[in-house]
Amino acid sequence: MSLLDAAEAAHYRARTKAFLERWRDATARWEKQAAPLKGVPVVAYHKNLSYLFDWLGMRETGALEPKPGLPPSTAHLSALLEQLKRDPAKAVVRAAYNEPRAADWLAERAGVPSVMLPYTVGGTDRAKDLFGLYEDTIARLMQVTQ
Repeated sequence: MSLLDAAEAAHYRARTKAFLERWRDATARWEKQAAPLKGVPVVAYHKNLSYLFDWLGMRETGALEPKPGLPPSTAHLSALLEQLKRDPAKAVVRAAYNEPRAADWLAERAGVPSVMLPYTVGGTDRAKDLFGLYEDTIARLMQVTQ
């Protein structure tokens, strides 16, 4: 923006600095708040949550989609349920835009919560901006530790 609007370059630099400081502080707070999630096993609807799970140290034990982009089949869900009997998860996690039936079916039969995450700004009422997205995501995930 500074190249496009040189007259306001100092303003852009100051705003960038303020954002980065706020982001650094928030990230440290979120990591501390989410520490109990380290090692928590979960089943994801889709592989799009892998980066989040890696950042928080969570363990993805399975995915509802047999392959990314393929909807969950009855056979795959049944196999996943059998797998969860041997290697239990604490929750089934999906994004707000995922159809909930398969996640709810598996969660109910496995005896764990089905957790819907906003995934993007606007995905839930609390995810009004980037900071709200992370606040809401972590709050929803923390429910599985209680």
